[in-house]
Amino acid sequence: MRFRPPKLSRLAGPAGRAGWGLADQALSSLSNLAVGLVVARSSSVADFGIYALAFGGYTIALNVSRAVATEPLSVRHSGDRTPEWERAVRASTATALLIGFIGLVVALAIALFPGVPSKGVLIAFAVTMPGLLLQDAWRWAFFVIGEGQKAFLNDLIWLVAMLAIFGGLYLTDTASAFSLTLAWGLGAVVAAVAGRFQAGIAPRRQLIREWVHRNWDLTPKYVGELLAVSGTIQVYMLGITAAAGLVATAGIRGAQVLLGPVNVLNQGIRMISVPEATRALAHSYRRLWLVGLAISLGVGAGAFAWGAVFLLLPPAVGRELLGPGVWAQAHAVLVPVILLQALGASNAGAFAILRALAAASRGLGVRLVSSVVLIVCGVGGAYLGGPEGAAWGLAGASFCTLLLWWSQARRAINAHRRAADRQPPPV
Repeated sequence: MRFRPPKLSRLAGPAGRAGWGLADQALSSLSNLAVGLVVARSSSVADFGIYALAFGGYTIALNVSRAVATEPLSVRHSGDRTPEWERAVRASTATALLIGFIGLVVALAIALFPGVPSKGVLIAFAVTMPGLLLQDAWRWAFFVIGEGQKAFLNDLIWLVAMLAIFGGLYLTDTASAFSLTLAWGLGAVVAAVAGRFQAGIAPRRQLIREWVHRNWDLTPKYVGELLAVSGTIQVYMLGITAAAGLVATAGIRGAQVLLGPVNVLNQGIRMISVPEATRALAHSYRRLWLVGLAISLGVGAGAFAWGAVFLLLPPAVGRELLGPGVWAQAHAVLVPVILLQALGASNAGAFAILRALAAASRGLGVRLVSSVVLIVCGVGGAYLGGPEGAAWGLAGASFCTLLLWWSQARRAINAHRRAADRQPPPV
């Protein structure tokens, strides 16, 4: 019997796809971690609090772009590279670029409003917003056709360009919260330009209207769901700032910067979890449930493990990373923020189940209820217990919303099974 070596296509299974997703997200999160650390060390606690709020605004724009441009691309054009994929990518990247220019205008308007502190940081986010959103769109375009290595290379280009500009700033003694944030965004602009040549196609603005119209059945719910995520974070951060001051905001954001690799796990798995859940659904409902559990257990365990690292490290390491001022605030809320991040990441499996079942209404409902719970608990905790009360309130809310996610995942499976049983058998 002749030995037949395994085909590469068989080796590029779930583990391989997850590996590229994690590796790519690692680079992306490393860029965010790097800019968070250098800005924390180069600014006051209050200035870092403004940076945290501005970063939240960027997250809102990113999630809108994903809901309108890249989520529909992932749902409807996953598979092989085809002429249909190329047309869809031209449309989706152009849509992401348009959203970036809208974000630029909005951010500049906020920065020019009288009385807004740290205007430079806001302007740095604004002028690089189109490049930031276009770069993210290229990443998704590569992943939907299984070319994760190209997304990895694109994020590597971003990281190298950003670090090169960082080096120039420190050599010329011009590093500041504004210049470092601008350097981070310019790195994404360089990667966005590189993405056009990696893909071999360019965005086409004439296709934006067609793209939005064709995907209108999905995008309103996706926008609502993703805005609920990023908007909730921004609202409770603003509420915590009002209740306990910028020091509280800086502390929570500083702890989240240290836990950045948790986002590596969470976002990296989410990029491949929906396709894997869809494949499991084609096999059986039981496999879908088990795949969802495996995703959540893996991400949750990784998040707790990374948080434990910072609990065991000497405080001098934290002071070196964040600077004495931000570290003092972050250390006080580190345990509840670890719980917040880990429990929040553990809904990844339930999220994938709802996406695979096309239960968009259930997903939106969970997001809206979760938003109310997080805002009430976070801001209420800030009023009652200051920064630590806010962090513990958010951690408790995250546990409640995790239970809600899995409850809805189970109900969605049952509803899908009943609907399938009612369908007549094929002739």
